[in-house]
Amino acid sequence: MKFKKVTVTCTPETADTVAYTLHESGSMGEVFDDYGNIRQVLEDKRWDYADAALFTPTEGCSVSGFFTIETNEDIITDKIFELRAQDWADFSSITVSVDIIDSEEWENEWKKYYKPFSIGKIVVIPEWIDFTAIGDNIPVKLNPGLAFGTGMHETTSMCIDLMQKIELNGKRVMDFGCGSGILGICAKALGAESVLFADTDEQAITATEYNCKINGISSPEVFLRDVRELTTPSDVVVANITADVLIGVEPVILNSLNKGGYAIISGIISDKADAVFAEYSKHFEHIETERKNEWSAFLFKL
Repeated sequence: MKFKKVTVTCTPETADTVAYTLHESGSMGEVFDDYGNIRQVLEDKRWDYADAALFTPTEGCSVSGFFTIETNEDIITDKIFELRAQDWADFSSITVSVDIIDSEEWENEWKKYYKPFSIGKIVVIPEWIDFTAIGDNIPVKLNPGLAFGTGMHETTSMCIDLMQKIELNGKRVMDFGCGSGILGICAKALGAESVLFADTDEQAITATEYNCKINGISSPEVFLRDVRELTTPSDVVVANITADVLIGVEPVILNSLNKGGYAIISGIISDKADAVFAEYSKHFEHIETERKNEWSAFLFKL
């Protein structure tokens, strides 16, 4: 299937407005290309994100929208150029180009940015890449385009790191808000006897079931429901969600654990880390803290 790709050159200041205009014009998705952001990632040495050789330094930025082949690009162009009348930012330099692309090119373009990478013993491998583990490395396959949780984000990698600092053999683990299922799959790969995947998002359940399948996990316990409905406690709960939600669900995580069990919590922006720590310290023993960039993760024991 063919699509029209409408690309607007602009400035970082006006990129969000351009993307909104493309979306309102019927775009099925918008892609930002701002080398300034990429340069920051590369300078921070966050190499698990992408291969630096794939990027060509450019000035300025652009936003692309994707439309059906029948779309009249003149209407879109007119709406983009109407932005020049705005006086709160400089839209004078915007230009518009239109290309016809194949759907396979669009759908698979993002895959080139994902490479196998290691977190301790775990090696996360995009499912389309052939990879042979060496030594005591433990391979985990993943389709990173299905739901949140690729392992590359600091919040996810810290959870995987902390899981390797406790004994998982023979344990029952709950992946609380499982997203792609990567945390529970890693727990299983690290020796957990059973894993319960729980989320309230249907797409997350679909993603988790798929990623379990490609990792050879048959009949996984995957639930589209509130974990408060579950009655069987776990030995370890791993939760990579936001700080405010973590504070709110502390009683739920507490009641989901066996005595002596562990809670690994992440997704915590650093300026809220103290509040999360204070809440969990009421009932849990603090074991370890990890910090990466502006994110924090904690390991607690009940």
